[in-house]
Amino acid sequence: EDCLYLNVYTPNLDGEFLPVMVFIHGGGFKWGSGNTSLYGPDYLVDRDVVVVTLNYRCGPLGFLCLNTPEVPGNAGLKDIVQAVKWVKDNIRNFGGNPGNVTVFGESAG
Repeated sequence: EDCLYLNVYTPNLDGEFLPVMVFIHGGGFKWGSGNTSLYGPDYLVDRDVVVVTLNYRCGPLGFLCLNTPEVPGNAGLKDIVQAVKWVKDNIRNFGGNPGNVTVFGESAG
């Protein structure tokens, strides 16, 4: 599944490092997207916050569990964990403060 992307919206690359908010979309772990069609970053970016939205595997691609080592389940949650680790490791390049990251979402997010 080619869905593991994230979006970074930053108001400024110069100056002090800004707080970061990572948004996780909802959809009951069945569907959804971190793209801006539903959740735009403008309100937070206008208030000097770096905003990150992400996609993760949903439905059976993200949450199928067969109780076997090959298909243990929760791949979608592991996608989210990896995205947050990426933010901590790389957000300085986008003007964000890796020591001031808030993760939030709606519904399943």
